[in-house]
Amino acid sequence: MRIHFIFEPDSPQRFRELGLLAEQLGFDAVWAPNILSARDPFLAFSLLARDSRTLRMGPVAISPFELHPLKMANSLLTLNELSGGRANLVIGGGGGTMIGMGLKPDRRATHPRMVRGVRECVEFLRAVSPTTALTFGGELFQVQNYQPDWAVAPAPRLYVAANRPQMLKLAAELADGVMLSDISLHYIEATVATLREGLSARGPGLSRDLPINNLLAWHVKPDRAAAYAEARRKLWVRGIWERARNVPFLDSAACDVIEKNLAGLAQAYQRGEDPAGVVRSSILNALVDGLTLTGTSSHLTPVIDELLAFRRAGVTEIGLRLYGDPEAAIRLVAAGLVPALR
Repeated sequence: MRIHFIFEPDSPQRFRELGLLAEQLGFDAVWAPNILSARDPFLAFSLLARDSRTLRMGPVAISPFELHPLKMANSLLTLNELSGGRANLVIGGGGGTMIGMGLKPDRRATHPRMVRGVRECVEFLRAVSPTTALTFGGELFQVQNYQPDWAVAPAPRLYVAANRPQMLKLAAELADGVMLSDISLHYIEATVATLREGLSARGPGLSRDLPINNLLAWHVKPDRAAAYAEARRKLWVRGIWERARNVPFLDSAACDVIEKNLAGLAQAYQRGEDPAGVVRSSILNALVDGLTLTGTSSHLTPVIDELLAFRRAGVTEIGLRLYGDPEAAIRLVAAGLVPALR
């Protein structure tokens, strides 16, 4: 199992520092989230792309409905040129940025043509060539005479962000990898089974060995109270507006409490506040335990056991979503987790 890191949005200089540390400690990929008011996730990697040697890097996740596939290609291929062929990209249906652009009303909604749009985006990016002009006539996206003759580095790797069956099958058919988001152990076997079913339609020339990455929030700190407080502040974006995510860890009454307080939980997240003022901490901590990797740095056994269970289920990569003190997290993972996962 390979460990990747997903950084908080920050400056190119900060990404350079964190990425070089990850590379020095032997990790092979880092990612940047695509957040509404953050720095551009392609440009944020510019200094790291220039100064690193082996590390792969790229944004999580860009939707073709917020950035046209042609413009996405230009940004991706520029990062790929800067890094000498080490760019990654996760293509998804769209999250908070789509809401901010008025393209969907809330987190529960999806774009009505999400699957088709992501399919066309991957197909277009896959077909791009520096030697042949590409005219692409999709249902949703059209491009004429696209030929980036400067894009001669080895092709970037294209992941698809997927949790549900249609997107999982699309990823298995077309992508270089799939990135799941906060899939708990309760659901991981069924999720991997859906991916494996989709491999029967996998395109020619694509490896049957599909990398399966599960993004999980990392809240492991010396102090247990601080770890849980951070995890609660970020719990909203673990998808707790979906009752099905919560059911394995809460009884029906507690699930009802979450549903009745979704607006307050969202506001607490937006303000960076502990939502224990909205929903009692015992309910929130149960979700933290089920949906995140949270604990103390002096006792990593539960975290290691959970990652080993994901590996047994077929997950090949874990994307650790880092928050406070990322240097300490990177060093702790290198010293405490990597040896146990070999």
